[in-house]
Amino acid sequence: HGRWSDERARWREAHAAWALARPPAAEAGDAREAKVGERRPPAGGPPEPVEPPEPPAPQLASHGCYIWGGVGGGKSLLMDLFADSCGPAASSSGPDDRGVRRVHFHEFLYDVHRELHRLRQGDGDKTTKAVAQGIARSTRILAFDEFQITNISDALIVETLFHALFEAGVAVVMTSNRPPEDLYKDGLNRHLAIPQFLALLERRRVGFLCLAAARDFRNGASVSASAARASASSASGGVGVGSVEGPPGEGPWRDFLCKVAPRSTGAGGSSGSDAGTEVQSFLDKAFAEAAGGTPRGEPERVPIAWGRSLEVEESAAGVGRFSFAQLCGGPLNADDYLSLTNRFHTLVVADVPCFSLEQHNEARRFTNLVDCAYERHARLVLSAEAPPTRLLASMEELATLALHESASELDNDSVAGVVPGDGSSDWVRHNPFGPVASSITQAARRAAAGGPNDAAPGDDDSKTGAGVAGVMAGAVGSLQESGFAARRATSRLLHMQSDDYLVAHLRHRRGGEA
Repeated sequence: HGRWSDERARWREAHAAWALARPPAAEAGDAREAKVGERRPPAGGPPEPVEPPEPPAPQLASHGCYIWGGVGGGKSLLMDLFADSCGPAASSSGPDDRGVRRVHFHEFLYDVHRELHRLRQGDGDKTTKAVAQGIARSTRILAFDEFQITNISDALIVETLFHALFEAGVAVVMTSNRPPEDLYKDGLNRHLAIPQFLALLERRRVGFLCLAAARDFRNGASVSASAARASASSASGGVGVGSVEGPPGEGPWRDFLCKVAPRSTGAGGSSGSDAGTEVQSFLDKAFAEAAGGTPRGEPERVPIAWGRSLEVEESAAGVGRFSFAQLCGGPLNADDYLSLTNRFHTLVVADVPCFSLEQHNEARRFTNLVDCAYERHARLVLSAEAPPTRLLASMEELATLALHESASELDNDSVAGVVPGDGSSDWVRHNPFGPVASSITQAARRAAAGGPNDAAPGDDDSKTGAGVAGVMAGAVGSLQESGFAARRATSRLLHMQSDDYLVAHLRHRRGGEA
Protein backbone atom coordinates (compact mmCIF):
# COMPACT_ATOMS: atom_id res chain seq x y z
CA HIS A 1 0.00 0.00 0.00
CA GLY A 2 2.88 2.36 0.69
CA ARG A 3 4.39 1.71 -2.76
CA TRP A 4 0.96 2.24 -4.34
CA SER A 5 0.59 5.57 -2.50
CA ASP A 6 3.93 6.73 -3.93
CA GLU A 7 2.91 5.64 -7.44
CA ARG A 8 -0.41 7.44 -7.05
CA ALA A 9 1.34 10.63 -5.94
CA ARG A 10 3.58 10.52 -9.03
CA TRP A 11 0.52 9.84 -11.19
CA ARG A 12 -1.29 12.91 -9.80
CA GLU A 13 1.71 15.10 -10.68
CA ALA A 14 1.91 13.63 -14.20
CA HIS A 15 -1.85 13.98 -14.65
CA ALA A 16 -1.75 17.65 -13.63
CA ALA A 17 1.09 18.29 -16.11
CA TRP A 18 -0.86 16.48 -18.84
CA ALA A 19 -3.95 18.60 -18.19
CA LEU A 20 -1.94 21.80 -18.54
CA ALA A 21 -0.21 20.62 -21.72
CA ARG A 22 -3.43 19.77 -23.56
CA PRO A 23 -4.34 22.30 -26.27
CA PRO A 24 -7.63 24.16 -25.84
CA ALA A 25 -10.68 23.16 -27.84
CA ALA A 26 -10.83 24.74 -31.30
CA GLU A 27 -13.06 27.83 -31.32
CA ALA A 28 -14.68 26.71 -34.57
CA GLY A 29 -15.04 23.14 -33.41
CA ASP A 30 -18.07 21.17 -32.37
CA ALA A 31 -20.28 23.30 -30.15
CA ARG A 32 -21.13 20.30 -27.99
CA GLU A 33 -17.46 19.57 -27.35
CA ALA A 34 -16.78 23.18 -26.45
CA LYS A 35 -19.77 23.18 -24.10
CA VAL A 36 -18.54 20.24 -22.07
CA GLY A 37 -14.95 21.47 -22.11
CA GLU A 38 -13.51 18.81 -24.39
CA ARG A 39 -10.18 19.68 -26.00
CA ARG A 40 -9.15 19.06 -29.58
CA PRO A 41 -5.72 19.53 -31.15
CA PRO A 42 -5.48 22.35 -33.73
CA ALA A 43 -5.41 21.26 -37.33
CA GLY A 44 -1.88 20.43 -38.46
CA GLY A 45 -0.49 20.88 -34.95
CA PRO A 46 1.44 18.42 -32.77
CA PRO A 47 -0.42 15.38 -31.49
CA GLU A 48 -2.25 15.71 -28.20
CA PRO A 49 -0.28 14.27 -25.23
CA VAL A 50 -1.45 10.89 -23.96
CA GLU A 51 -3.22 10.87 -20.59
CA PRO A 52 -1.16 8.90 -18.04
CA PRO A 53 -3.07 5.82 -16.79
CA GLU A 54 -4.11 5.74 -13.15
CA PRO A 55 -2.24 3.01 -11.21
CA PRO A 56 -4.62 0.23 -10.13
CA ALA A 57 -5.30 -0.24 -6.45
CA PRO A 58 -3.43 -3.21 -5.00
CA GLN A 59 -5.33 -6.43 -4.47
CA LEU A 60 -5.33 -7.50 -0.84
CA ALA A 61 -4.16 -11.01 -0.04
CA SER A 62 -6.96 -11.07 2.53
CA HIS A 63 -9.74 -8.58 3.14
CA GLY A 64 -9.91 -9.15 6.85
CA CYS A 65 -10.59 -11.48 9.71
CA TYR A 66 -13.59 -12.74 11.69
CA ILE A 67 -12.80 -13.57 15.34
CA TRP A 68 -15.43 -15.28 17.44
CA GLY A 69 -15.54 -16.73 20.94
CA GLY A 70 -17.24 -16.64 24.31
CA VAL A 71 -17.84 -13.52 26.39
CA GLY A 72 -14.96 -12.07 28.35
CA GLY A 73 -12.32 -13.90 26.34
CA GLY A 74 -10.41 -10.80 25.23
CA LYS A 75 -11.85 -10.10 21.77
CA SER A 76 -12.52 -6.41 22.44
CA LEU A 77 -9.05 -6.01 23.98
CA LEU A 78 -7.46 -7.58 20.90
CA MET A 79 -9.50 -5.25 18.71
CA ASP A 80 -8.32 -2.21 20.68
CA LEU A 81 -4.69 -3.32 20.42
CA PHE A 82 -5.07 -3.96 16.71
CA ALA A 83 -6.68 -0.58 16.04
CA ASP A 84 -3.97 1.23 18.04
CA SER A 85 -1.25 -0.52 16.05
CA CYS A 86 -2.73 0.44 12.67
CA GLY A 87 -1.78 4.09 12.82
CA PRO A 88 -4.06 7.13 12.67
CA ALA A 89 -7.81 6.96 12.85
CA ALA A 90 -9.88 7.37 9.71
CA SER A 91 -10.23 10.94 8.42
CA SER A 92 -11.91 12.64 5.50
CA SER A 93 -8.93 14.73 4.41
CA GLY A 94 -8.11 12.64 1.37
CA PRO A 95 -7.69 9.20 -0.16
CA ASP A 96 -4.06 8.97 0.94
CA ASP A 97 -4.93 9.78 4.57
CA ARG A 98 -7.25 6.84 5.05
CA GLY A 99 -6.95 5.21 8.44
CA VAL A 100 -8.56 2.63 10.71
CA ARG A 101 -12.06 3.09 12.05
CA ARG A 102 -12.74 1.23 15.32
CA VAL A 103 -16.48 1.19 15.91
CA HIS A 104 -19.18 -0.84 17.63
CA PHE A 105 -21.37 -2.53 15.05
CA HIS A 106 -24.53 -0.93 16.49
CA GLU A 107 -23.06 2.51 15.86
CA PHE A 108 -21.79 1.62 12.41
CA LEU A 109 -25.20 0.38 11.23
CA TYR A 110 -26.84 3.50 12.62
CA ASP A 111 -24.45 5.65 10.57
CA VAL A 112 -25.16 3.54 7.48
CA HIS A 113 -28.93 3.88 7.84
CA ARG A 114 -28.61 7.60 8.49
CA GLU A 115 -26.45 8.09 5.38
CA LEU A 116 -28.90 6.08 3.27
CA HIS A 117 -31.70 8.31 4.54
CA ARG A 118 -29.69 11.43 3.64
CA LEU A 119 -28.94 10.18 0.13
CA ARG A 120 -32.60 9.39 -0.47
CA GLN A 121 -33.48 13.02 0.16
CA GLY A 122 -31.35 14.13 -2.80
CA ASP A 123 -31.10 13.49 -6.51
CA GLY A 124 -27.83 11.54 -6.63
CA ASP A 125 -26.97 7.89 -6.14
CA LYS A 126 -29.17 6.43 -3.41
CA THR A 127 -27.65 2.95 -3.20
CA THR A 128 -25.76 1.11 -0.50
CA LYS A 129 -22.78 1.13 -2.87
CA ALA A 130 -22.70 4.93 -2.66
CA VAL A 131 -22.57 4.68 1.15
CA ALA A 132 -19.69 2.21 0.91
CA GLN A 133 -17.77 4.49 -1.46
CA GLY A 134 -18.18 7.34 1.02
CA ILE A 135 -16.79 5.17 3.81
CA ALA A 136 -13.88 4.02 1.64
CA ARG A 137 -12.81 7.61 0.96
CA SER A 138 -11.70 7.98 4.58
CA THR A 139 -11.21 4.41 5.79
CA ARG A 140 -8.84 1.63 4.79
CA ILE A 141 -9.56 -0.69 7.73
CA LEU A 142 -12.90 -1.16 9.49
CA ALA A 143 -12.67 -2.73 12.95
CA PHE A 144 -16.08 -3.94 14.17
CA ASP A 145 -16.69 -5.00 17.74
CA GLU A 146 -19.68 -7.25 18.49
CA PHE A 147 -20.62 -7.99 14.90
CA GLN A 148 -24.15 -9.41 14.83
CA ILE A 149 -27.13 -9.62 12.52
CA THR A 150 -30.58 -9.73 14.11
CA ASN A 151 -32.99 -8.88 11.26
CA ILE A 152 -33.31 -9.45 7.55
CA SER A 153 -33.03 -5.78 6.59
CA ASP A 154 -29.58 -5.51 8.17
CA ALA A 155 -28.60 -8.83 6.63
CA LEU A 156 -29.42 -7.59 3.13
CA ILE A 157 -27.63 -4.28 3.67
CA VAL A 158 -24.50 -5.91 5.10
CA GLU A 159 -24.06 -8.28 2.16
CA THR A 160 -24.28 -5.45 -0.39
CA LEU A 161 -22.23 -3.04 1.73
CA PHE A 162 -19.34 -5.43 2.31
CA HIS A 163 -19.17 -6.30 -1.37
CA ALA A 164 -18.75 -2.61 -2.23
CA LEU A 165 -16.25 -2.04 0.60
CA PHE A 166 -14.10 -4.94 -0.59
CA GLU A 167 -14.26 -3.62 -4.14
CA ALA A 168 -12.94 -0.29 -2.84
CA GLY A 169 -9.97 -1.99 -1.13
CA VAL A 170 -11.23 -1.75 2.46
CA ALA A 171 -10.25 -4.51 4.90
CA VAL A 172 -12.69 -5.50 7.65
CA VAL A 173 -11.87 -7.06 11.02
CA MET A 174 -14.78 -8.29 13.15
CA THR A 175 -15.35 -9.80 16.58
CA SER A 176 -18.47 -11.75 17.47
CA ASN A 177 -19.89 -14.16 20.04
CA ARG A 178 -21.19 -16.39 17.24
CA PRO A 179 -19.35 -18.49 14.67
CA PRO A 180 -19.97 -17.20 11.14
CA GLU A 181 -22.30 -20.07 10.21
CA ASP A 182 -24.56 -19.14 13.16
CA LEU A 183 -25.11 -15.52 12.12
CA TYR A 184 -28.85 -14.79 12.16
CA LYS A 185 -29.39 -18.47 12.83
CA ASP A 186 -32.95 -19.67 12.05
CA GLY A 187 -33.92 -16.08 11.24
CA LEU A 188 -36.74 -15.16 8.92
CA ASN A 189 -35.62 -15.13 5.26
CA ARG A 190 -32.06 -15.92 6.30
CA HIS A 191 -31.51 -17.72 3.00
CA LEU A 192 -31.86 -14.43 1.11
CA ALA A 193 -28.65 -12.90 2.46
CA ILE A 194 -26.52 -14.86 4.91
CA PRO A 195 -25.30 -17.66 2.59
CA GLN A 196 -24.34 -15.03 0.03
CA PHE A 197 -22.56 -12.98 2.71
CA LEU A 198 -20.57 -15.96 3.94
CA ALA A 199 -19.64 -16.88 0.36
CA LEU A 200 -18.44 -13.30 -0.15
CA LEU A 201 -16.19 -13.54 2.92
CA GLU A 202 -14.70 -16.77 1.61
CA ARG A 203 -14.09 -15.34 -1.87
CA ARG A 204 -12.29 -12.39 -0.32
CA ARG A 205 -10.24 -14.75 1.84
CA VAL A 206 -11.45 -13.35 5.14
CA GLY A 207 -9.95 -15.48 7.90
CA PHE A 208 -12.18 -17.21 10.47
CA LEU A 209 -10.58 -17.58 13.88
CA CYS A 210 -11.97 -18.92 17.16
CA LEU A 211 -10.62 -17.33 20.34
CA ALA A 212 -10.92 -20.24 22.79
CA ALA A 213 -10.46 -18.49 26.13
CA ALA A 214 -10.34 -20.63 29.26
CA ARG A 215 -12.75 -18.39 31.19
CA ASP A 216 -14.49 -15.04 31.35
CA PHE A 217 -11.63 -12.73 32.35
CA ARG A 218 -13.99 -9.88 33.23
CA ASN A 219 -15.60 -11.99 35.95
CA GLY A 220 -12.56 -11.78 38.19
CA ALA A 221 -12.29 -8.01 37.97
CA SER A 222 -14.70 -7.07 40.76
CA VAL A 223 -13.35 -4.54 43.20
CA SER A 224 -12.96 -4.81 46.93
CA ALA A 225 -14.91 -2.41 49.13
CA SER A 226 -11.85 -0.43 50.19
CA ALA A 227 -10.38 -0.40 46.69
CA ALA A 228 -13.60 0.91 45.21
CA ARG A 229 -13.80 3.79 47.67
CA ALA A 230 -10.12 4.64 47.40
CA SER A 231 -10.09 4.50 43.62
CA ALA A 232 -13.28 6.48 43.23
CA SER A 233 -12.33 9.23 45.66
CA SER A 234 -8.65 9.61 44.80
CA ALA A 235 -8.96 9.26 41.03
CA SER A 236 -11.94 11.52 40.55
CA GLY A 237 -12.21 13.76 43.56
CA GLY A 238 -15.61 12.41 44.51
CA VAL A 239 -16.85 10.87 41.32
CA GLY A 240 -17.25 7.35 42.73
CA VAL A 241 -20.23 6.09 44.65
CA GLY A 242 -18.43 3.73 47.00
CA SER A 243 -19.12 0.04 47.15
CA VAL A 244 -22.12 -1.94 48.20
CA GLU A 245 -21.73 -5.31 49.86
CA GLY A 246 -23.37 -8.09 47.86
CA PRO A 247 -24.12 -11.74 48.50
CA PRO A 248 -21.11 -13.98 49.18
CA GLY A 249 -19.13 -14.58 46.02
CA GLU A 250 -21.14 -12.02 44.07
CA GLY A 251 -19.85 -8.67 45.15
CA PRO A 252 -19.17 -6.08 46.27
CA TRP A 253 -20.38 -3.70 43.59
CA ARG A 254 -19.64 -0.04 43.30
CA ASP A 255 -22.45 0.96 40.92
CA PHE A 256 -25.01 -1.75 41.53
CA LEU A 257 -27.50 -2.20 44.38
CA CYS A 258 -29.43 -5.44 44.74
CA LYS A 259 -32.72 -4.49 46.41
CA VAL A 260 -33.54 -8.00 47.67
CA ALA A 261 -30.97 -10.49 48.90
CA PRO A 262 -31.43 -13.81 47.09
CA ARG A 263 -30.94 -15.95 50.21
CA SER A 264 -32.36 -13.77 52.96
CA THR A 265 -32.85 -10.18 53.96
CA GLY A 266 -29.30 -10.04 55.29
CA ALA A 267 -26.21 -8.69 53.59
CA GLY A 268 -26.65 -7.51 50.05
CA GLY A 269 -30.25 -6.36 50.18
CA SER A 270 -33.16 -5.08 52.21
CA SER A 271 -36.84 -5.78 52.55
CA GLY A 272 -39.95 -3.97 53.66
CA SER A 273 -40.01 -0.23 54.14
CA ASP A 274 -36.23 0.00 54.56
CA ALA A 275 -35.62 -1.18 50.99
CA GLY A 276 -37.12 1.90 49.37
CA THR A 277 -35.13 4.21 51.64
CA GLU A 278 -31.88 2.37 50.95
CA VAL A 279 -32.43 2.41 47.21
CA GLN A 280 -33.34 6.09 47.17
CA SER A 281 -30.30 6.97 49.26
CA PHE A 282 -27.99 4.90 47.02
CA LEU A 283 -29.27 6.51 43.80
CA ASP A 284 -29.29 10.04 45.29
CA LYS A 285 -25.69 9.65 46.42
CA ALA A 286 -24.65 8.21 43.08
CA PHE A 287 -26.24 11.09 41.18
CA ALA A 288 -24.78 13.79 43.43
CA GLU A 289 -21.22 12.44 43.40
CA ALA A 290 -21.18 11.77 39.64
CA ALA A 291 -22.54 15.28 39.02
CA GLY A 292 -19.75 16.90 41.01
CA GLY A 293 -21.75 17.55 44.17
CA THR A 294 -25.03 18.68 42.59
CA PRO A 295 -27.68 17.01 44.78
CA ARG A 296 -30.58 17.30 42.38
CA GLY A 297 -30.94 17.84 38.66
CA GLU A 298 -33.56 19.47 36.48
CA PRO A 299 -35.97 17.77 34.10
CA GLU A 300 -34.75 17.93 30.52
CA ARG A 301 -35.91 16.77 27.11
CA VAL A 302 -32.92 15.43 25.18
CA PRO A 303 -32.70 14.47 21.49
CA ILE A 304 -32.35 10.82 20.56
CA ALA A 305 -32.15 9.05 17.20
CA TRP A 306 -34.15 9.95 14.10
CA GLY A 307 -35.40 13.33 15.26
CA ARG A 308 -37.15 12.09 18.40
CA SER A 309 -36.65 13.20 22.00
CA LEU A 310 -36.83 11.68 25.48
CA GLU A 311 -37.82 13.25 28.80
CA VAL A 312 -35.14 12.86 31.48
CA GLU A 313 -36.24 12.87 35.11
CA GLU A 314 -33.12 14.68 36.31
CA SER A 315 -30.12 15.99 34.41
CA ALA A 316 -27.03 17.78 35.72
CA ALA A 317 -23.37 17.99 34.70
CA GLY A 318 -23.50 15.08 32.24
CA VAL A 319 -25.46 12.79 34.56
CA GLY A 320 -28.97 11.58 33.71
CA ARG A 321 -31.47 9.86 35.98
CA PHE A 322 -34.02 7.42 34.58
CA SER A 323 -36.38 4.65 35.52
CA PHE A 324 -35.98 1.25 33.90
CA ALA A 325 -39.48 1.51 32.40
CA GLN A 326 -38.53 4.79 30.76
CA LEU A 327 -35.36 3.43 29.12
CA CYS A 328 -36.30 -0.18 28.36
CA GLY A 329 -40.08 -0.38 28.60
CA GLY A 330 -40.80 1.55 25.42
CA PRO A 331 -39.77 1.64 21.75
CA LEU A 332 -36.08 2.55 22.14
CA ASN A 333 -33.13 0.80 20.53
CA ALA A 334 -29.36 0.91 20.30
CA ASP A 335 -29.43 4.09 18.19
CA ASP A 336 -31.23 5.89 21.02
CA TYR A 337 -28.88 4.56 23.69
CA LEU A 338 -25.88 5.73 21.67
CA SER A 339 -27.44 9.21 21.58
CA LEU A 340 -27.90 9.11 25.35
CA THR A 341 -24.30 8.04 25.98
CA ASN A 342 -23.19 10.94 23.79
CA ARG A 343 -25.15 13.27 26.07
CA PHE A 344 -24.48 11.66 29.48
CA HIS A 345 -21.28 10.15 30.86
CA THR A 346 -23.23 8.55 33.74
CA LEU A 347 -26.73 7.05 33.67
CA VAL A 348 -28.51 6.35 36.97
CA VAL A 349 -31.27 3.79 36.41
CA ALA A 350 -33.80 2.61 39.01
CA ASP A 351 -35.90 -0.56 39.30
CA VAL A 352 -34.25 -3.00 36.90
CA PRO A 353 -36.25 -6.26 37.15
CA CYS A 354 -35.02 -9.83 37.27
CA PHE A 355 -35.96 -10.72 33.70
CA SER A 356 -38.24 -13.58 32.76
CA LEU A 357 -38.65 -14.95 29.25
CA GLU A 358 -41.89 -13.02 28.94
CA GLN A 359 -39.79 -9.85 29.16
CA HIS A 360 -37.51 -10.74 26.27
CA ASN A 361 -38.10 -7.41 24.52
CA GLU A 362 -37.27 -5.41 27.63
CA ALA A 363 -34.25 -7.65 28.26
CA ARG A 364 -32.94 -7.10 24.74
CA ARG A 365 -33.25 -3.34 25.14
CA PHE A 366 -31.40 -3.58 28.44
CA THR A 367 -28.55 -5.57 26.88
CA ASN A 368 -28.33 -2.98 24.11
CA LEU A 369 -28.13 -0.26 26.77
CA VAL A 370 -25.30 -2.10 28.53
CA ASP A 371 -23.44 -2.64 25.24
CA CYS A 372 -23.67 1.02 24.26
CA ALA A 373 -22.63 2.26 27.69
CA TYR A 374 -19.71 -0.17 27.80
CA GLU A 375 -18.50 0.80 24.34
CA ARG A 376 -18.56 4.52 25.28
CA HIS A 377 -17.01 3.91 28.72
CA ALA A 378 -20.09 5.37 30.37
CA ARG A 379 -21.09 4.48 33.92
CA LEU A 380 -24.33 2.67 34.67
CA VAL A 381 -25.53 3.01 38.26
CA LEU A 382 -28.36 0.52 38.79
CA SER A 383 -30.80 -0.59 41.44
CA ALA A 384 -32.13 -4.04 40.62
CA GLU A 385 -34.13 -6.96 41.91
CA ALA A 386 -31.27 -9.44 41.57
CA PRO A 387 -27.46 -9.53 41.54
CA PRO A 388 -25.72 -8.98 38.17
CA THR A 389 -25.07 -12.70 37.74
CA ARG A 390 -28.77 -13.55 38.13
CA LEU A 391 -30.41 -10.55 36.51
CA LEU A 392 -30.45 -12.08 33.01
CA ALA A 393 -30.12 -15.75 33.93
CA SER A 394 -33.40 -16.74 32.28
CA MET A 395 -32.45 -14.96 29.06
CA GLU A 396 -29.00 -16.58 29.02
CA GLU A 397 -30.69 -19.96 28.76
CA LEU A 398 -31.96 -18.98 25.31
CA ALA A 399 -28.42 -19.23 23.94
CA THR A 400 -28.59 -23.01 24.35
CA LEU A 401 -32.21 -23.50 23.29
CA ALA A 402 -32.28 -25.76 20.23
CA LEU A 403 -35.34 -25.27 18.07
CA HIS A 404 -35.06 -28.76 16.65
CA GLU A 405 -35.29 -30.49 20.01
CA SER A 406 -38.24 -32.74 20.56
CA ALA A 407 -41.38 -31.28 22.04
CA SER A 408 -41.06 -33.58 25.04
CA GLU A 409 -37.70 -32.02 25.92
CA LEU A 410 -39.26 -28.59 25.83
CA ASP A 411 -42.27 -29.57 27.91
CA ASN A 412 -40.23 -28.95 31.01
CA ASP A 413 -40.16 -25.25 31.86
CA SER A 414 -36.76 -25.75 33.44
CA VAL A 415 -35.29 -25.74 29.93
CA ALA A 416 -35.82 -22.02 29.95
CA GLY A 417 -35.11 -21.78 33.65
CA VAL A 418 -38.32 -19.92 34.52
CA VAL A 419 -42.03 -20.42 34.93
CA PRO A 420 -44.00 -18.47 32.30
CA GLY A 421 -45.09 -15.07 33.59
CA ASP A 422 -48.52 -13.52 33.62
CA GLY A 423 -48.10 -11.89 30.23
CA SER A 424 -48.26 -8.39 31.71
CA SER A 425 -45.14 -7.09 30.01
CA ASP A 426 -45.20 -5.10 26.80
CA TRP A 427 -43.61 -7.77 24.57
CA VAL A 428 -44.96 -7.74 21.05
CA ARG A 429 -47.63 -10.27 20.16
CA HIS A 430 -47.75 -11.31 16.51
CA ASN A 431 -51.02 -13.22 16.60
CA PRO A 432 -53.87 -11.37 14.84
CA PHE A 433 -56.11 -14.44 14.85
CA GLY A 434 -56.84 -14.98 18.54
CA PRO A 435 -57.71 -12.82 21.55
CA VAL A 436 -55.30 -14.60 23.91
CA ALA A 437 -51.56 -14.97 23.33
CA SER A 438 -49.58 -17.87 24.70
CA SER A 439 -46.30 -17.37 26.53
CA ILE A 440 -42.94 -17.24 24.77
CA THR A 441 -42.08 -20.57 26.41
CA GLN A 442 -45.08 -22.11 24.71
CA ALA A 443 -44.04 -20.50 21.44
CA ALA A 444 -40.66 -22.19 21.73
CA ARG A 445 -42.34 -25.54 22.31
CA ARG A 446 -44.54 -25.08 19.28
CA ALA A 447 -41.55 -24.17 17.16
CA ALA A 448 -39.71 -27.31 18.17
CA ALA A 449 -42.77 -29.50 17.68
CA GLY A 450 -43.55 -28.03 14.25
CA GLY A 451 -47.24 -27.56 15.05
CA PRO A 452 -49.83 -27.02 12.32
CA ASN A 453 -49.92 -23.27 12.79
CA ASP A 454 -46.18 -22.75 12.91
CA ALA A 455 -43.63 -21.94 10.24
CA ALA A 456 -40.42 -23.90 10.22
CA PRO A 457 -37.30 -22.05 11.38
CA GLY A 458 -36.19 -19.70 8.63
CA ASP A 459 -39.41 -20.18 6.59
CA ASP A 460 -42.04 -17.48 6.92
CA ASP A 461 -43.49 -17.89 3.45
CA SER A 462 -45.65 -20.98 3.64
CA LYS A 463 -47.34 -20.46 6.99
CA THR A 464 -49.22 -17.65 8.65
CA GLY A 465 -47.75 -18.02 12.12
CA ALA A 466 -51.21 -18.10 13.69
CA GLY A 467 -51.24 -19.18 17.31
CA VAL A 468 -47.65 -18.11 18.02
CA ALA A 469 -47.10 -15.43 20.64
CA GLY A 470 -44.26 -13.00 21.11
CA VAL A 471 -42.68 -14.02 17.81
CA MET A 472 -43.56 -16.33 14.94
CA ALA A 473 -42.17 -19.83 15.26
CA GLY A 474 -39.71 -19.21 12.47
CA ALA A 475 -38.36 -16.21 14.38
CA VAL A 476 -37.94 -17.91 17.74
CA GLY A 477 -34.40 -18.75 16.64
CA SER A 478 -33.53 -15.06 16.79
CA LEU A 479 -34.09 -15.28 20.54
CA GLN A 480 -30.88 -17.30 20.71
CA GLU A 481 -29.06 -14.10 19.85
CA SER A 482 -30.76 -12.51 22.86
CA GLY A 483 -29.26 -15.30 24.96
CA PHE A 484 -25.74 -14.52 23.76
CA ALA A 485 -26.37 -10.80 24.29
CA ALA A 486 -27.51 -11.53 27.85
CA ARG A 487 -24.31 -13.44 28.61
CA ARG A 488 -22.26 -10.57 27.22
CA ALA A 489 -24.23 -7.99 29.23
CA THR A 490 -23.72 -9.94 32.48
CA SER A 491 -19.97 -10.11 31.85
CA ARG A 492 -19.84 -6.40 31.09
CA LEU A 493 -21.93 -5.41 34.10
CA LEU A 494 -19.41 -7.19 36.32
CA HIS A 495 -16.47 -5.51 34.58
CA MET A 496 -18.13 -2.12 35.00
CA GLN A 497 -17.67 -2.52 38.76
CA SER A 498 -13.88 -2.82 38.47
CA ASP A 499 -11.16 -0.25 39.06
CA ASP A 500 -9.93 -0.71 35.49
CA TYR A 501 -13.29 0.31 34.08
CA LEU A 502 -13.56 3.33 36.37
CA VAL A 503 -10.12 4.54 35.25
CA ALA A 504 -11.11 4.11 31.60
CA HIS A 505 -14.36 5.99 32.28
CA LEU A 506 -12.52 8.91 33.89
CA ARG A 507 -9.94 9.02 31.10
CA HIS A 508 -12.71 9.08 28.52
CA ARG A 509 -14.49 11.93 30.34
CA ARG A 510 -11.30 13.97 30.41
CA GLY A 511 -10.72 13.54 26.71
CA GLY A 512 -7.96 10.96 26.96
CA GLU A 513 -9.67 8.88 24.28
CA ALA A 514 -11.15 9.77 20.94
